[in-house]
Amino acid sequence: MMKNILRSPLIGASLFTLIIALLLFSLMNTQVVLARLCFGILVMFTFLWFILIKLYNRKNPNDKIKLLGFIPSEFREIDEGQQWVTYKACRNVYIYYSFALPVTAGICFLFSHNVLVPLMCIGLLGIGQYIVYWLTTTLVLNRI
Repeated sequence: MMKNILRSPLIGASLFTLIIALLLFSLMNTQVVLARLCFGILVMFTFLWFILIKLYNRKNPNDKIKLLGFIPSEFREIDEGQQWVTYKACRNVYIYYSFALPVTAGICFLFSHNVLVPLMCIGLLGIGQYIVYWLTTTLVLNRI
């Protein structure tokens, strides 16, 4: 179970969300406390992730997770079935981006006077990618 948690795409989405929140709060002059809080949570989360990987590697020396060589889940293919699931999920992410990028460009153009809008749009695009990939792999694997 720990292996599934450590290799979950939600870890990357959470880190990405924290980084975007940190950048958003650091751009606001009045939200310095929230920026420091987000930075502290990011450091604590990363430290906890490193500790959990060390514990997992100590308990499972034959199936180690590389500490600094994080491989995204779309590149970890075990067999042909996993390759097919990965293909379906990546295809859905590409379809998501074909719709989301023009909408994001329009939003950034319409609200170009606000500095935070492009940063929030990038954050939503990244989180959306993780959600589409995760939902597709979950739905495809549950149908099999």
